Amino acid sequence: MRADVTKVRQILFNLLSNACKFTDHGTVSVDVDQSRVEGADWVRFRVSDTGIGITAKQKENLFHEFSQADVSIARKYGGTGLGLAITYRFVQLMKGRVSVESEPGQGATFTVYLPMQVVMEGPESARSMAGGDVASSLAESKTHKDRILVIDDDASVRDLMSRFFGKLGFHVMAAASGEEGIQLARQMRPLVITLDVVMPGSDGWTVLKKLKSDPVLAEVPVIMVTIVDNEAMGLDLGASNYLIKPVDRDRLAVLIEKHRAGRSATIPGAPAAPFVSSPQQRPRESEMRASGKVDHAEDLVSRR
Repeated sequence: MRADVTKVRQILFNLLSNACKFTDHGTVSVDVDQSRVEGADWVRFRVSDTGIGITAKQKENLFHEFSQADVSIARKYGGTGLGLAITYRFVQLMKGRVSVESEPGQGATFTVYLPMQVVMEGPESARSMAGGDVASSLAESKTHKDRILVIDDDASVRDLMSRFFGKLGFHVMAAASGEEGIQLARQMRPLVITLDVVMPGSDGWTVLKKLKSDPVLAEVPVIMVTIVDNEAMGLDLGASNYLIKPVDRDRLAVLIEKHRAGRSATIPGAPAAPFVSSPQQRPRESEMRASGKVDHAEDLVSRR
């Protein structure tokens, strides 16, 4: 087989990690074979488990970014709902296909077909699919765009967040640690920072405290994006918003646009910003809802 070894390895790693995570007791197996279909040679990878299984409804969004089969599953088993989305992207990039067979309580089997001779996309298309290259290309060719800083130790999260914000028209920078994130924040003065809580070294709470105690960065809105369900602490420490993984992409997009509109409104002669990011002045979201001051658009966002 001639293919991108890194991508093939990542596909198998994601599928095996997913199978192991959702199989408390039982087995996980991998089968590999070769077949010839319509004159073309293919390699088939099958990853099977005897875990909790997937319902027909849950399958619908299984390969979507920032999605998991169920929010309660995300809370119990952890993870970000990104592994299968990355797998799907890599398979598509290599002109292959991926499918799943599963019944609740009876495990799942993920099948990936990849051509024996993988022909990758052209340089421009391939670059657009790589998270790190998305950020760098935006930095080089679209420096006039608003900047967003993603702080998360999970490379998969940084990758897909970069893609997501890039599609919204932002220049994205990503940091793998809290300290790196603070340094980048001082250098780039971002429009918004998204911040995870569970990270090695300085955790998200520590980073948030440092950001809000820095005179230069205190007014930069911070959106917590994390598996940790502790919104009260996040807001008390100065976060502007708090989202639980797996993230509702529509809600995240609405929040980012609100912050962009708020920055635009600070231009002389423009209306005042609709919100403040200072922890001493910012009302709690529950208070804003009670007073009817939360944007109607935000209320209309569906929560998956």
